[in-house]
Amino acid sequence: MNPKKEATLNKIDKDFLKISKLTIEQFKILSKILNQPQPEIAEEILKKLEKNEKNINKLDTKLDDHIIKSIVLYKPMASELRHLFAMYKIVQNLERIADRVIKIVRLKQKISDIELYNKVLPKLKKLVNTTSEMLINSINSFNKNDKNDVISVIKTELIFDELNRDLIKTAKKEIELQVDTEKLLLSLADIRAVISSIDRIGDHSKNIAEAALYAMIGKNYMHKQIDEKELE
Repeated sequence: MNPKKEATLNKIDKDFLKISKLTIEQFKILSKILNQPQPEIAEEILKKLEKNEKNINKLDTKLDDHIIKSIVLYKPMASELRHLFAMYKIVQNLERIADRVIKIVRLKQKISDIELYNKVLPKLKKLVNTTSEMLINSINSFNKNDKNDVISVIKTELIFDELNRDLIKTAKKEIELQVDTEKLLLSLADIRAVISSIDRIGDHSKNIAEAALYAMIGKNYMHKQIDEKELE
């Protein structure tokens, strides 16, 4: 292999690992924030989120540039090309997940009805934990070139969708049991926006798994249902 090509591809892989780890770290911080009933968030946590977000954006721009340049300059082989195309798509999804994390944090700070939030918190925790599992497994499926992690994401998606519906039903039920007040309605709207954003993170995680599968077997499953039997 051309030494410059090899060095460039290795650097891309290292930067990809950095953005993957930062995105997972952001979601872990988010999980801790959502598990707290109070809307206030410590200043040092907000600064950490902001610092990570800036680094993710820098890596996103850097990887986009380096991936495109490596394809143009070094004319990678078919397997390398699939790997780079898949990585390009995954980086886009990671950046969007990171944006969603910041959006959810801002929404959490706006929730004023703590009683309503605490009533949906147990099911919200389950949804967050399931989303975290999807995100980590989808990234691992690419980094480890492992179809089993893709299968895990497919199975988790079914649980995820059910938890999402159940959580929305719970939030609606709780507000119907209470007096209609502006504070309550605004909190419900913010909670539903949080749920919706977590749902989008789940979608992005599935996109990552699909891109990883493309890198492994060269088949594009975008907008298609993945049959586990095909992966055996």
